[in-house]
Amino acid sequence: MSLPDENKVVIDTSKMSDAKASSLQITESARESVWQHPSFGKSLFMGEFNKEILFPFPEQSSDDEKIGDDLVKQVRIIFSEQLDADLVDETRTIPDEVIQALAKLGLFAMKVSKEYGGLGLTQVNYNRVMMAIASHCGSTAVLISAHQSIGVPQPLKLFGTVEQKKRFLPRFREGAISAFALTEPSVGSDPAHMKTTATLNEQGTHYLINGEKLWCTNGLIADYLVVMACTAPKVIKGKERKQISAFIVEGNSPGIELVHRCDFMGIRGIQNGLMRFTDVAVPVENLLLEEGRGLKLALATLNTGRLTLPAACAGMAKQCVNMTRRWGGKRVQWGSAIGEHEKGSNRLAFIASTTLAIEAVTWLTSHLADKGDVDIRMEAAMAKMFCSEMAWQVVDETVQFFGGRGYEKALSLKARGELPFPIERMMRDCRINRIIEGTTDKVAKP
Repeated sequence: MSLPDENKVVIDTSKMSDAKASSLQITESARESVWQHPSFGKSLFMGEFNKEILFPFPEQSSDDEKIGDDLVKQVRIIFSEQLDADLVDETRTIPDEVIQALAKLGLFAMKVSKEYGGLGLTQVNYNRVMMAIASHCGSTAVLISAHQSIGVPQPLKLFGTVEQKKRFLPRFREGAISAFALTEPSVGSDPAHMKTTATLNEQGTHYLINGEKLWCTNGLIADYLVVMACTAPKVIKGKERKQISAFIVEGNSPGIELVHRCDFMGIRGIQNGLMRFTDVAVPVENLLLEEGRGLKLALATLNTGRLTLPAACAGMAKQCVNMTRRWGGKRVQWGSAIGEHEKGSNRLAFIASTTLAIEAVTWLTSHLADKGDVDIRMEAAMAKMFCSEMAWQVVDETVQFFGGRGYEKALSLKARGELPFPIERMMRDCRINRIIEGTTDKVAKP
C-alpha cells in the first residue's frame, strides 16, 4: 500500500450527508493543493523545525521604516485631534471629516502599487498603520481593514487583469471604499448552499445578480463590492458541480437595496448590513478570474487578509499594557499600589508578555508576506488564531485589573471626573476577533 502524495488531501466522505460532502468538496477543490514555497507551519506538522525561515528574525530596512514612521505619525495626529472613539461607539458614526482626512493620506490605497496611484506599502508598514488605528478606535480599524484586506483592492491586486487594475485601483487613492459580499442570511458562508445567482444575459454582455448578502462590512457605504454568486453549473466527472464566481459591482448600481444596518455588541461604528440584489447588471468585464474560481479567490485573499487581525490585536493589547501600568502604579489599596501586590504584578506580567508575543507573531508573518518566497497559508491561520485568542485574554485580565472601573463606560468615568479608560468598549470591540476571518473554535475535550 503506497502512501498518498503529501500535497494531496484525502478525505473520507462516505459517512457524511450529501449536503456536508458537497460543501466540503466545493471548498477543498478551491484550495491551493501545491506547496510551491517553503512553509514553517507546514514543516511543524511534518515533524520538522525549519529554523532557517525564522532566523535571523527579519527587520525593516531604514528607508522602509521611515516611510512607516511618517505615516503612523500623521495617522496619530488625525486621531488625537479629530476622532473621539467613545463618541463613535455611542453614535455609531465615524465622522466624515475623519474618513476624508484618512483618504487624503492615501489610507484607502495603502497596498495599491504606486503604478496605480497607491502608497505601495509593504505588509509591515500596512500593519504598523493598522496597529496604530486599532489602538485608538476598533470601528475605524475595521473600516480600513475590511476595505483594504478583503475588499476590492486585494483580490484585484492578486487576480485582476491589467485593464481591471487600470479602471479601478486609482479610484481608491481618491478615497473610494470597498466591501466583500459572501455570507447569506440562511446559508452563512457555506458555498454549497449559496443562493445568490449571476446569470449571463442573452447578449453575453452582462451578468444579472439576484440574491441577498448579510454582514457586508462597509457594504452600506461601499463604492465597489466584490460579490460572490453562483454562475451556470458544470458537469465534472459525471456530477453537476456548483460554480461560484466573483464580480466587481459598483455600489450605486440600480437594483441594489440596503435593507438593514446591523447593530453589534462592539465595533458599533461600522457600516455593516443586509443587502438585496435584484437584477443588478454587471458587465462581463467585471468578472474576476473566470467563472467558477470565485471561491479560490476568496481563500487566497484570506491568507494576507488574516494578517491584519494580529496587527489590530497587537495595537489593542499595547493599549492595555499602557493603561494597566499607569493604573497599577496609581491605584493604592491596602497600603500599596495594586501593581505591587502579587496578584497585580502577575497580571501585569501576563498582559505585557502576551502582548510581546502577539506583536512578535504580527511582525514575523508580515515580513514573511513581504518576502514573497514563503507559503504563509498556515502561518496566517496560526497567527489569526493565536493573536485573537490571546488578545481576548489580555482584555479580560485588563478588565479584572481595573475592577468596577473596567466595567464602567469611559464616558461615565469622564463625567464623574476620572480618567476615561475605554476598557469596557475595547472588550466589546475585541470579542469579534475570535469569529471573523475564520472562527477559532476548538474541539472540546472529552
